[in-house]
Amino acid sequence: MSPFPTDMIPNILCRLPVKTLLRFKCVSKPWGSLIDDTHFVKSHLHQSLKTNNNVKLFLDNGAEIDDNAYAVDFDSLNNLVQFPRPFTAEITKYRSRIIGSYNGLLAVYHREEGIALWNPSTRKCHYLPALDEDISMDHDTIPGYNYDNSTILGFGYDNVTEDYKVVKMLRSKTQNCFKVTIYSQKSNTWRRIKDCPYDIPINYNDGAYINNAIHWVGDEILSGRNVIFGLHLNTEEYFEVPEGKRSSEDKKCGAYYCEGFSYMNVGVLGGCLCVSRDFSSCPIEDHVNIWVMEEYGVKESWTELLYLSRNQWVTNIFHTRAVGYARDGNKVLLDDGGGQQPAWFNLEDESSHLLCIPGAPQLVSTIIYVESLVSVS
Repeated sequence: MSPFPTDMIPNILCRLPVKTLLRFKCVSKPWGSLIDDTHFVKSHLHQSLKTNNNVKLFLDNGAEIDDNAYAVDFDSLNNLVQFPRPFTAEITKYRSRIIGSYNGLLAVYHREEGIALWNPSTRKCHYLPALDEDISMDHDTIPGYNYDNSTILGFGYDNVTEDYKVVKMLRSKTQNCFKVTIYSQKSNTWRRIKDCPYDIPINYNDGAYINNAIHWVGDEILSGRNVIFGLHLNTEEYFEVPEGKRSSEDKKCGAYYCEGFSYMNVGVLGGCLCVSRDFSSCPIEDHVNIWVMEEYGVKESWTELLYLSRNQWVTNIFHTRAVGYARDGNKVLLDDGGGQQPAWFNLEDESSHLLCIPGAPQLVSTIIYVESLVSVS
């Protein structure tokens, strides 16, 4: 029998789950070196993203003091695993939360302990250095809230410099602005950039990363106009995302005039930017619409995806954010950030049912991540 061709080994290994690869590192020194190699890490990640394999649903306990985190296979909702969180939880302390996910890394925020980059697949964690005192001391904090409009966060990847970055905006006590700092994984440092030109009076979720930029909803400081805006991670420039139509031609609420809304949550759904519109002032019924920007940056590509009324929906609609499509594309997972139970919305018959994972907490915030070997530092 001819010997097994060694050049095929990387091609085979890059199709395996992370847990198996971590065990295989002990097979031999060459295998250990191969699996740690930067090129192999990228190949393994690329294979997972291309085939949509190794995709997990992270369950972040939003109601209980719990030092564990939970995850399941996103497609099957099986194979529940739990692992220790980067920050412990105490009854008298704040709980941590996930502020973003990219390439298998999760950014975790704790109001007193700081921020960490965490790879739950490898169980590795890197705690970010503290901000300079002159910035942190000027922070106009609002104690007692999970999300607040004085601390605005985001996590993403600068694909020009191949650098993972965290953005932290702190409302100033002394100036009418957000002072903005950006963390670079490559340099392991925070750096001050120009102040944010928008106000964020309401904050229900963290920034959404897509197309090399992190996005939030906010108001123009002078006019008060409600907008979707982004911060480009390479140029560090702020910009507005073009707005879609102010109303649908087919108004499901039945109101003759129903155009007054505010943007609530911006997110990423199926690789597209999405946003929820809050119609609390509708004269017929309170409702929320979720719109998807099918072609990034193209105003005309905004498409209404779904309609949720307060009376028909099974959870808190006004903090609703879209998490992800089911594999068949017929359902969307929605949650409200952890105060209620997430639920599936069927796009065909507009029915809904609550997400229930045996053995896991029920009141959770959810985020999708792909298992990877990407380093946290």
